[in-house]
Amino acid sequence: MPMVSNDTISSTSILLNCGVTSHMFTSREHFTTYTESSNEFVMVGGHNRVSVSGQGSVLFSTKLPNGRLNITLHNVLHIPHLGTNLISLGALHCQGVSVKSFDNGLILSKDNEELFRTSLTGSTGTLYHIQCTAPVTGATYLASGLLSMCLWHRCMGHLSPRAIDSMEHQNLVNGLEISIPREFDHICSGCVNAKSHCFPFPESSNTHYSKMELVVMDLTGPMSVPTWDGFLYALVVVEVSCQYPVERLLHTKEDTGIAVHDILAMLERQSGLKVHRLHSDNGSEFVNEAMHTFCHRNNIIHETTIPYTPEQNGIAE
Repeated sequence: MPMVSNDTISSTSILLNCGVTSHMFTSREHFTTYTESSNEFVMVGGHNRVSVSGQGSVLFSTKLPNGRLNITLHNVLHIPHLGTNLISLGALHCQGVSVKSFDNGLILSKDNEELFRTSLTGSTGTLYHIQCTAPVTGATYLASGLLSMCLWHRCMGHLSPRAIDSMEHQNLVNGLEISIPREFDHICSGCVNAKSHCFPFPESSNTHYSKMELVVMDLTGPMSVPTWDGFLYALVVVEVSCQYPVERLLHTKEDTGIAVHDILAMLERQSGLKVHRLHSDNGSEFVNEAMHTFCHRNNIIHETTIPYTPEQNGIAE
């Protein structure tokens, strides 16, 4: 049962007590759910009875070393004439909460997650006061921890430092605390990559190639409707100097290597010249061990486009 103390305690304070059987709060404003009660009493010091006005759930926010945590207690008694708010250590223990002692108080945890801390206060230094604040319910964001501007920038989706400063000054984010250094003094690689863009490719090229100096190729498919003979893919090979195209229909992507060999052999025989360079995208039909071995054996340079840049293979496209 609650005991009387000579300490001056605020009615908004929350104390951890091992002498009460239930959690007890004095103000109706603490409750998020509430059911009125009648003809219910609890015994306090001196065998006095105080009435219980209701019962429900209470929400409050605790201060932790790495930020804040919202805690909800259920089956809390509303006792307006109680001197202060009391949390029952026994009730918490029955719900699986463990207690660990440290230099100036207690640490209460559940499932290896710290819930709140208490510190010894009062004129005798023997009351366990729970370090808490008003619950966070209306903030734009809930954040925790003392972080640098660089880390807050990343946590908030690469928001600009100016906007983060503004959010801190206007108290839009509960728990937003910026450590030293506050300056954002380096380049964010993620922002640079996201905001970078490439210039449009020219519609035509003034580069001149000699015969068989460059051959470009591309594969398209699978087609939504196969041909009468069951072909699903189309291979296009172009000799760049004279824009001479050769096409082959294929059943599968795996047929690409053999088709490329046959087309290059035909171009070399007809022109009497050897292929110098091959140009393609990074598709697995072109970038594989068989193609690498073929090019190495025939002293052919195989060039590939930058990923997601089909414009570099514009002729074949």
